[in-house]
Amino acid sequence: MRVFLAATSQGMSREMRDYSFQKYKPRYVLETFFNGESSCLKAMQAVGNDNFLLDSGAFSYMNGQKVTLAQMEEYVDRYIAFIVKYQIKHFIEIDVDNIFGLAKVEEWRQKMERAAGRQCIPVWHKGRGVDYWKRMCREYRYVAIGGLVFHVKKQEYELIRRLVHYAAVRGVKVHGLGFTKTKSLNDYEFYSVDSASWTVAAARGQQVHYFNKDHIETRVLDKQGRKVDLGKLISHNMGEWVKFQKYMNGVK
Repeated sequence: MRVFLAATSQGMSREMRDYSFQKYKPRYVLETFFNGESSCLKAMQAVGNDNFLLDSGAFSYMNGQKVTLAQMEEYVDRYIAFIVKYQIKHFIEIDVDNIFGLAKVEEWRQKMERAAGRQCIPVWHKGRGVDYWKRMCREYRYVAIGGLVFHVKKQEYELIRRLVHYAAVRGVKVHGLGFTKTKSLNDYEFYSVDSASWTVAAARGQQVHYFNKDHIETRVLDKQGRKVDLGKLISHNMGEWVKFQKYMNGVK
């Protein structure tokens, strides 16, 4: 299973980021277009096109960023231009269903695929329904499930497990967007997942992460009255998550 590190451009200085990439050598990285073209290009160059996943940045718009249709159209065009220019292999659709509706999302998806000459990774949300999931699995070889960061209730994880299994038995790869439950990750048949918790948790809660046998453990850093060097903390967490990447790389 591929575990992508997300938000590698956040929380560290350029120097610390370059040092951390050189020292720990992450295998898989996801970057969001919302963070800018230069961040995406650096992430892709660091791990190679095969091991890079480009996110559209829809999550940022769906969680507080206001945008007009005209602004979104311009954003879509820039996203497409970047994909085409750098021949990005794995890119996620702009799944802003709750803002502009599914029909518009599908229109942008088709536009993107025509320009790139290959399929994107469509993202299933609860509002699309199970029948739509089955349709995605018929038409695509690599799909994603969104809304896993904030919008999934405890009782819905069994549905997600069944959806992923449905795809897996049909040879369809599934990516879990923002799936960070490392202790239960082996219970799902994901092909890939991503997480930004290694950097977000450090920056917000000053949490330190450790790889322990087959999962990530988290504890709040005991500052003992001292100011925390967040860059070093995030760098440390990256190293532990790279250990987890390597472990999960051998898990089907």
